[in-house]
Amino acid sequence: MKIIDRYLLTELLSPLLFGIFAFTSIFVGTDILFELADLMIEWGVSAVTAGQLFILSLPEVIVLTFPMSMLLATLLSFGRLSGDSEVVALKAGGVSFIRLIIPVLIVALLLSGLTILANETIVPQSKDAYRRIVWNIKHQEKMPTTQKNLRIAPLDKKTGKIDYIFYAYHFDGSDLTMEEVSLQDYQNGKLVQVIEAKRARWTDERWQFIDGTIYNVNSKDKVPTMEFETYTVKKLNREPKEISRAQKDPDEMSIEELNRHINLKEEEGKDVASLKVLYYQRYAIPFSCFIFALIGAPLGLQPNRSGASIGLGLSIVIIFIYYTLMTIGSTLGQTGTLPPAVGAWLQNIIFGLVGTGLIIKMSR
Repeated sequence: MKIIDRYLLTELLSPLLFGIFAFTSIFVGTDILFELADLMIEWGVSAVTAGQLFILSLPEVIVLTFPMSMLLATLLSFGRLSGDSEVVALKAGGVSFIRLIIPVLIVALLLSGLTILANETIVPQSKDAYRRIVWNIKHQEKMPTTQKNLRIAPLDKKTGKIDYIFYAYHFDGSDLTMEEVSLQDYQNGKLVQVIEAKRARWTDERWQFIDGTIYNVNSKDKVPTMEFETYTVKKLNREPKEISRAQKDPDEMSIEELNRHINLKEEEGKDVASLKVLYYQRYAIPFSCFIFALIGAPLGLQPNRSGASIGLGLSIVIIFIYYTLMTIGSTLGQTGTLPPAVGAWLQNIIFGLVGTGLIIKMSR
């Protein structure tokens, strides 16, 4: 690593850490502390439990501040270099503006990758643990893993008609069993077979029906054709975690879980535009670290941008515009006006073009 790169990264580090601390403090003070205070007042939560909930809520907040902090750090660091005429000296020494921002853009890309990694590992686990503790506080019991009157009805991808209808009176996610189950099998939209059983259990990655009867269906009635003690139903390909009521909310799922959830909803013929927008945002929002660095560097070099207060104010304005565009893009993607991927990435596309244009202008 060259001396100039180390120097630039050193300049970037302090405002980046300051931004993470400052924006985290804002979110904590305006949201988390009020929620914890409400739990302590209404539900008598102890200070120890409140502290545990506070720690569990931090990963999501800290990761959320990474893009904002990257923008602030870029504006402040390049603003200081410009204000002290160091950029002029570097240019006089043959260092182009493009060469100047390369190490910053690399850091921004690495921070984007770190954000995605944290959202896939630490954040979902902490959110799930937080949700379970709050459920325990409000209901004085562990979060249930049972569900009654479970129904699954996917469509056949080839014909677009109903593929099968599965019903279970009771599902227990803790021991992976179901009671009073039935599966109606359809071909080209017509009912051809019914399988009924007293119980079902998850065995060897398959659902196995226990103590039941298979009926073939003709034009007039269903005719019993076979009774069984155990029967493996290959058509029911849903894993227990995919059908449990304890299943995470979409915003708590990892990218892989969300993708599988979208596929299952599509099989049932449901509108998944909003879920797809959420899926693509899992990449678009972390990538904003790079986008903000792309637009923050040339803006930081503009005249009268060297003050820290001006840099902070400009950061807030840019962040407001960014999230306004993100809301508009999400809405257009969810309503089908734009493809979900374009809706999720709309703000990055616009800011990326603006940032690229500013860099080209500064490089002349």
